[in-house]
Amino acid sequence: PAAIEGFLDQPCSGCHRIAGTGADATVGPDLTDVATRWRLGAGVVPNTPDALAHWVRDAPADKPGALMPPIDLTDDEVDALVTYLRSLDPER
Repeated sequence: PAAIEGFLDQPCSGCHRIAGTGADATVGPDLTDVATRWRLGAGVVPNTPDALAHWVRDAPADKPGALMPPIDLTDDEVDALVTYLRSLDPER
C-alpha cells in the first residue's frame, strides 16, 4: 500500500521495524503497534496526532538526548507518516 511506501521512502525505515513490511531495522523502537501506545519517547509525550507530528519532525526538542535526529519533511509528508503510524494497531 501507498502508506507503507511513504514510510519506506523516509529515513524512518533505516532505524525502525514494522512487522510484515520491508521496515526491519532494529536501531530504534519497533513501531508495529505504535498506535496502541499512550505515550511516546519512553513516556515523554502523549501519543496524539499533534505530538506525534512534532516528535517525527524533531524528537530531541521533546526529549533532549533522543537518538532520533530531526528530520526535514514537508507538512504533507509528516501528515502522511502520522496517519500511517496512527493506523498501526495489530489488533485491528
